[in-house]
Amino acid sequence: MHALLVPLLAALSGAAPALPKAPHAQAIHHSTTRRSSPPPRGQARLRNPERERRAPGKSTVRHRVRYPLVELHAVNLDESLAWRPYDDRGRTRRASDRELTRLFRCYHDGKQHRVDPRLGRVLYQVARHYPGHRIEIYSGYRPRAYCTLAHSRHLTASAIDFRIDGVKNEALIAWLRATFHPVGVGYYPNGIHVHLDVDRTHDTYWVDPGAPAAAPLVAIGDSAPEAIEASGDETVAPEEAAEGPTEPPLDDPAIDE
Repeated sequence: MHALLVPLLAALSGAAPALPKAPHAQAIHHSTTRRSSPPPRGQARLRNPERERRAPGKSTVRHRVRYPLVELHAVNLDESLAWRPYDDRGRTRRASDRELTRLFRCYHDGKQHRVDPRLGRVLYQVARHYPGHRIEIYSGYRPRAYCTLAHSRHLTASAIDFRIDGVKNEALIAWLRATFHPVGVGYYPNGIHVHLDVDRTHDTYWVDPGAPAAAPLVAIGDSAPEAIEASGDETVAPEEAAEGPTEPPLDDPAIDE
């Protein structure tokens, strides 16, 4: 009865009857503000390269490492080092000098000497030239008690005896002589390793077959040892020794890399 009286009273008063609310009106209103649904499967999506570039961890671009790690192995210490002298921006790593100095320590008594910075740069360039090949170090720094020559460049940690796994010593010798200047390069046909030092003012090359000390030096090439370079690690006859001071030079020109 009440339901019938309400519209009758409204008609008599002249007011329009209230219409019932449409079902789900609120839900319809909100549906117009929702984001569009994802495209059906199989439909292409639009990509925003700028957003992908800025999103952390979302980039698909692979950056090549400019200064990769190289593998160094001290044979007599049975110790390996994954090493590089620079960071990704080309700046010198603070720890690189300390790492190399420790690896170059004398295997007889454990004493250390700061490695010549130029030797570190040269060694890294050698390793980069033979990627995937381990550099095996037989001797770096040696105190005077373990050096056969009074002015051996091993005393100043500016020399290294090494080989490269999987690379013939003859090929390594040829590349060292053609690439670095000035350096000293020693070849031992009957030995395991080659010799390289960087504390020089002239290129020097010698061959030591391992014969008795009294035997003459076997020199190959037009840059064989001269009297001025007799203070190096190469073997020389007594009459060829240079007169005057034989200390290694203090200034060493840089390498054109």
